[in-house]
Amino acid sequence: MAIVVAEKIIEMVFIMLCGIVLYKTGLIDYKTVPRLSNILLMLVSPLMIFQSYQMDFDGHLMWGLGLTLIAALTTFTVIIILTNILTRNTEYSKNGISISSDYNLQKNRIPVEKIALIYSNSGFIGLPLINGVIGQEGVFYMTAYLTVFNLLLWTHGVIVMGGAGDLKTICRNLCTPTIIAIFAGVICFVTGIKIPAVIDNPIQYIANMNTPLAMLIAGSNLAQSNIVSSLKSLRMYYLCALKLIIFPVIGMIILYIFNFQSFDFNVPFTVFIGMACPAGASAIMFAERYNKDSLYATEIFVLTTILSLITIPLLSIFAIKLFGL
Repeated sequence: MAIVVAEKIIEMVFIMLCGIVLYKTGLIDYKTVPRLSNILLMLVSPLMIFQSYQMDFDGHLMWGLGLTLIAALTTFTVIIILTNILTRNTEYSKNGISISSDYNLQKNRIPVEKIALIYSNSGFIGLPLINGVIGQEGVFYMTAYLTVFNLLLWTHGVIVMGGAGDLKTICRNLCTPTIIAIFAGVICFVTGIKIPAVIDNPIQYIANMNTPLAMLIAGSNLAQSNIVSSLKSLRMYYLCALKLIIFPVIGMIILYIFNFQSFDFNVPFTVFIGMACPAGASAIMFAERYNKDSLYATEIFVLTTILSLITIPLLSIFAIKLFGL
């Protein structure tokens, strides 16, 4: 399976490179990328998630879904606590000059770091990767991870960015297409409702766009970044180590201690893939929305995405051995 993970990463990298070429040649511009992202988030990914529930009811899968939900909530809780501890003492480097006490810089960057470290790119990269490695059952379990992800992102994440609103605003934020697709899919799965072929086939066609569209968008984002400036910051390497190595390893240990693998290998491995993914575009989106350092968020997104192409396959080898496939 480690070889399969590596192969899928290579396939995704190839499509990502196509996204870079499309942006550099002007076929995709900076105005197109956000629109493509909205299509992915609002239509393609939700339909892919909904489609994963279009199968005969299976008690084993239902238990697995519940266990994945518990596993995701447990790991997210630990990572949130660790992130709050490990981002307290900050020291940045700007144009080669060390900055350790700039209040405004920390005010705009610490919330961005927390969002980037806690909330991974599990939708853009995790979903297509787990779909390629495990298949429909992996997507099925990943929906539980995404449920916890979205619930925490639009509650805890908003608070971290200093934009906590009233209960009505929070509830409205939670009514995302992804959450709606998950609940609709669960209802269909439990009740045995199957979509007619005349509707099911078009849904499947759109759902199949998830991986290529996600990688084209990722490539376009990479093409817009200045990776050279990111490589000069020691702080960036610290964040990458936390996000791509330390936190996934801690997650593996937690999942192993709670013995989730005794039920089904796919449960802990799916949660591990969700944790091993690079920083998500949500960090950029939230930074722009709440007037934080969006350029810094982009740098974290880009560098973790590039390095994850190495860390995910390597860590997958240990995860597979640990969970006993």
